[in-house]
Amino acid sequence: MGRIVLPTATSGIAAANIPSGRTSHSRFKIPIDLETSLSCDVPKQGSLAALIREADLLIWDEASMARRENIESLENLLRNLCNPKLPFGGKVVVFGGDFRQILPIVPRKSLKEAVNASLVTSHLWPGMIRFRLMENIRARENPQFAQFLLALGDGELQREEEEYVEVSPNIIKSTDSEDNDPLVEITSMLLRELEAGNFSSETFTTQAILTPMNKDVDVLNSMLIEKFPGKAVYYRSFDVMLDDNCNIYPTDKLCPGGMSPHDLVLKENCPVILLRNILPSFRLCNGTRLICSRFFPNLIDCIIVTGHHKGEHVFIPRIKLRPPSSNGYPFQFQRKQFPIKLSFQ
Repeated sequence: MGRIVLPTATSGIAAANIPSGRTSHSRFKIPIDLETSLSCDVPKQGSLAALIREADLLIWDEASMARRENIESLENLLRNLCNPKLPFGGKVVVFGGDFRQILPIVPRKSLKEAVNASLVTSHLWPGMIRFRLMENIRARENPQFAQFLLALGDGELQREEEEYVEVSPNIIKSTDSEDNDPLVEITSMLLRELEAGNFSSETFTTQAILTPMNKDVDVLNSMLIEKFPGKAVYYRSFDVMLDDNCNIYPTDKLCPGGMSPHDLVLKENCPVILLRNILPSFRLCNGTRLICSRFFPNLIDCIIVTGHHKGEHVFIPRIKLRPPSSNGYPFQFQRKQFPIKLSFQ
């Protein structure tokens, strides 16, 4: 039909599942650090501005995860580029998402403050037309599980006296013995191929271990890379303090969310996830999953294992990384490291 559609998503993982998808921050140049700027870095006379003007439809999936300031930044951009008198510049914008799922991440804040940071509290929300999807297509063959997900999301399984939910016993795997470490047992149960040496890229794209806390992710990744066959390769970051009065702080102990660790331990064929947008047109975006193939001092040869470029080799360089000011550190530092992290999860 010759229509131009710009599909985006809040998270890199969601964007990777959309044909020609990009993260919303990458596509519309939305600032990551809300404390420094709320304006999208799109020059009026640039090629991206021309593309946005020509677009017939803009899609933003997983909008329930986005900060309302991010969506308001897009709205201001569209007014600036298209029609300043109409909401979103007169463009058709489709937002998708389920507020039963992940809300915006607001560091060290309460659930109420996370809700206040979401799209539903924006001045744009009342002007949006809302449609409700009624059927879980992915779980169509298992309606009982689909109903369980709805009940979980609606808070019907929440215990009043505890911050826990009650789940069906048939989806719980108990440890074989009270003396067994549950982490060791669950990793062995789900990733037996590691110990047998019988695994492929499909092993890491068809199953996963899920945990909500970064500290637990790091523990599991450390356990699994030790079990992983092959010789370990060690990459240490180069950290620089940007504040002259804080040079004595041990930055090697810091690993803010969204940044590579100071000590990166890898092995051939181990799975990693990309933490930055390097080449969005080639789907090298935040959230892209890769398999390490070859190692060099300042480059890593990786294989893409998801999306339209699955199976293609790419080189990942060391780049300069900075934590956002929202981390709350009383200083600024810069880390030069490969923008990847182990991703057995």
